[in-house]
Amino acid sequence: MTTPKRLFLIDGMALIYRAHFALIKNPLLTADGRHTSAIYGFMNSLFKLLREENPDYISIVLDCKEPTFRHVIYTEYKATREKMPQELVEQLEPLYSVIEATKIPMIKLPGYEADDIMGTLAKKAEKEGLQTFIVTGDKDMMQLVNDFTFVYTPGNRFKPTTIYDAKKVYEKWGIGPDGIIDLLALMGDTSDNVPGIDGVGPKTAVKILNEYGSIEAALENAEHIKNKRAREGMMNGKDLVHLSKELVTIKCDVPVDFHIEQLIRQSMDAEKLTQKF
Repeated sequence: MTTPKRLFLIDGMALIYRAHFALIKNPLLTADGRHTSAIYGFMNSLFKLLREENPDYISIVLDCKEPTFRHVIYTEYKATREKMPQELVEQLEPLYSVIEATKIPMIKLPGYEADDIMGTLAKKAEKEGLQTFIVTGDKDMMQLVNDFTFVYTPGNRFKPTTIYDAKKVYEKWGIGPDGIIDLLALMGDTSDNVPGIDGVGPKTAVKILNEYGSIEAALENAEHIKNKRAREGMMNGKDLVHLSKELVTIKCDVPVDFHIEQLIRQSMDAEKLTQKF
């Protein structure tokens, strides 16, 4: 049997933020005062990935400035997030021009998040017989893990890179990939301002799902839940938990106009890259 070819989908904004904050105490600046920490850190991480994994297919997937369908159904979605630091905003366009010289496609689509585009591309890749590795630290992506799709969380000086298959998802969360949507809907997410259920944290959510199997079954048996706060939260939060479930579910049918063959890894424009650097 031949080994399946591999597609690496990089969660662009996650890696950009990671690079920026990794150097926050000792920021890098050019002689004329422009910040370059995020550009330097992002490209270092990208080159490391290319060296170590040698992908057959690759893309960097980005979020758009425009509101998404999630903001339409819940206006408070991500409302508590701090604005992007100005020194990071200023690095985005220069970074994108550097990425263009790598010949790695950048994909974004107004109205959808990078997560939805990556989910859609992963499903397309699965039909083509490819393995997909989603490069991110985002727990939401764990819902996509199956025999063909994995979450690739880059390491750092203190911890190694982790590749999440179904077994590792279970070890991390106490629930398999098919239960992640319900888990996230129950416990909510402060970073995305997803409400969840009052009185239900990660451990309680896992207990409820292991006992009842799904949110729907738990709601039907809400009065039997032993934990008082969780019981009251479930009995009073039916609408809220359905909303939360809709917010955390990654759409895998986004109308992204990209064929998998367009993501075949290309040779970089070394001369242009050298000039940019």
